[in-house]
Amino acid sequence: MSLTEYFLLTIGLVTTEWLHLRLARRYAFFEKLTERSMHQHTTTVRAGGFIFYLAALAAIWRDDNLVYFCLGLTALALISFWDDLADLPKRYRIVAQVLAVGLLLVQEGLLVSPWYVAIVVLLAGVGALNAYNFMDGINGMTAFYSLVTVGTLWFVEGAVMGTTAALFPCVLIALAVFSYVNARPRAMCFAGDVGSISVGFIVLYGIVECISRSHSWLPVLFTAVYGADSLLTILYRLYLRQNIVQAHRLHLYQELVNVRGWPHLGVSALYAVVQLGINGLVIVAMNKPPMVQMLVAGGVIGCLSTGYVLARLQLKKDTKKRVGFSKPTRL
Repeated sequence: MSLTEYFLLTIGLVTTEWLHLRLARRYAFFEKLTERSMHQHTTTVRAGGFIFYLAALAAIWRDDNLVYFCLGLTALALISFWDDLADLPKRYRIVAQVLAVGLLLVQEGLLVSPWYVAIVVLLAGVGALNAYNFMDGINGMTAFYSLVTVGTLWFVEGAVMGTTAALFPCVLIALAVFSYVNARPRAMCFAGDVGSISVGFIVLYGIVECISRSHSWLPVLFTAVYGADSLLTILYRLYLRQNIVQAHRLHLYQELVNVRGWPHLGVSALYAVVQLGINGLVIVAMNKPPMVQMLVAGGVIGCLSTGYVLARLQLKKDTKKRVGFSKPTRL
């Protein structure tokens, strides 16, 4: 795409987002306060991240090589936007996610692998989409983290793999537009399922493409920070004997806001900056010998896991202090 086309896309996305905000406020299309909501405002607009899908569509509508990816992304965007409107049963969303990830595997030619490998990748992809969906919990998280991740994928695509497609720069423009209305102390809108699932699918495609072309598994670490938070939080909830499929506010980033009182944007920026540092390390190590790559992966996973555990222990102490201060004194 030319600079003129990128400029026109930016104007189109800004106009579309503005119209969405106006219409959503007129028809009371606001975020619902749920068990995992970290905001208390009842006039925050839903589904502002639908522009991620529009940006991706603008980038690939003339690309015959991404037909299956486009079909999968469209299926996810439609079912997710419907879910934002009417709260669909989980089974419909899961079917759409399995279909979309299956189409992604067809796009990347991974269905020729042994069937059990394809099933593992399929399940991992569906799990990754659902984990990415939960990122929309605090102001700026989807915006900042996705800007870092998609920006890294764009850099790797050009500098490491030598290709120049329009998908990632178009999505970056959409993320920048969305950041203006989301990354603020009081968000004007959230991405919604249509936004977080769509950008999660785009990130998943980019990571699979990087792995396929570089013949290295290190690009998995491009979502290491949030991936560690999600996986370790699942283990933590199992330890607490909770139902892991129910909505919650126990992600570490949510606890930092809820227990420590950190600002939303500060926590979101912290996650993005740490992920940016990891991405730089991964890019440097991608062409190193396998042993070096294993050491890098082990070091990143070990540091993130240790940091998570230490943060949990500190949060537990803070919670006990708060409970202790709230107890009435005996006369």
